[in-house]
Amino acid sequence: MKNYSLYIVWLGESSFPYGLASTQRCILISKSLVEVGVNVTVINRKGVHNPKSNFNLKRKGKYEGINYLYTSGTPYRSDNFFKRNLLKIVGFINEIKFLILIHKKKKLDAAIVSTMQFSSILLYRIISKILRFSLILNYVEFNSAVVTRRSIKNRINDYFYGKFAFSLVDGVLPISNFLANFLKRRSPKKAFLKVPVLCDFKRFNGIKKINKERYFIFCGAAGYIEIIIFILKAFDLLDTKEKIYLYLVVNGNSKQLSILINEIRKINRRNYVKTFSNLSNRSLAELYINAIGMIIPLRPTLQDIARFPHKIGEYLASGNPIITTNYGEIKNYFVDNETALIAEHYDIHEFADKMSFVISNLKKAKSIGQRGKYIGIKNFNYENYGKKIKSFILS
Repeated sequence: MKNYSLYIVWLGESSFPYGLASTQRCILISKSLVEVGVNVTVINRKGVHNPKSNFNLKRKGKYEGINYLYTSGTPYRSDNFFKRNLLKIVGFINEIKFLILIHKKKKLDAAIVSTMQFSSILLYRIISKILRFSLILNYVEFNSAVVTRRSIKNRINDYFYGKFAFSLVDGVLPISNFLANFLKRRSPKKAFLKVPVLCDFKRFNGIKKINKERYFIFCGAAGYIEIIIFILKAFDLLDTKEKIYLYLVVNGNSKQLSILINEIRKINRRNYVKTFSNLSNRSLAELYINAIGMIIPLRPTLQDIARFPHKIGEYLASGNPIITTNYGEIKNYFVDNETALIAEHYDIHEFADKMSFVISNLKKAKSIGQRGKYIGIKNFNYENYGKKIKSFILS
């Protein structure tokens, strides 16, 4: 039994423990805290999982030492409109009840909130004042720069978020230097701790390398179609007689996947492109380990300069070279041809040159990947951050 010295909750989640980048960050930060004696409960206000999935999730339970709870009563999303919206109300009421309960029983010390909604931060600030616990913001996106947030509602939200959110919380966990610097301009005296992209490097131990095909791999949402088109065009420029493939691991709705298939059909090397979806963690790790290069181009946009893609950590864990562009956090950690292959600009010709280098220099590329893995273990291993975050909360 651990002697817990802190009790914290994670707010703003809805898909724990089977979700995308935000959920994985929640898991890794929470695991790092659990391993240094912190009691963590992830509160999901509503369920979003498909009832037909084989997750076999319960209303509450424990995942890798982390307690979780769905206050709506179910981790699954109902197909019935009225039931779905009723469960949102139930989840909201029960979330507040649960916070009150653990405040009375175990003394709630702090909450980490992960949300892009200003109204949620305002609500949690009121609750935290009443129940006297610290409120910490998990800050991973520059909201106003996200291209999909162009509606009037989102613009109003993002204005208030950027203007006032930091003054409503006690501390911030920015993922990048850009976000940390923006925070310092908005709220110079606000306490913060930079927590970059995190990875569980042990997850890749014991996976054997099987040389069947030589391929580059990209993993991401089908909604990032601009980036996928960039990768397809760069791949199409490769001048090689060898059978080199491009593996695209993408998840999305039927419309997004249909657009992707149409884009693949436009390139000459379309017969060397393979797509995958809904892979298990094990299957994905096996694809990573067996690749010759890990593709993650970043654009010269505020969105990409501010963010730090979760996949970079997992790419590094494979020990294979990442191929990227020189924007955002990349230049803070990596050196071209030493720890990564970095195109200076977001240009398909420059990017194709980096891919060609890998094909022609497999051994050298592998050594670059191994040095990149060392950088990852040093800077992005989740185990290195538990004590730091715990001290930050205590302070």
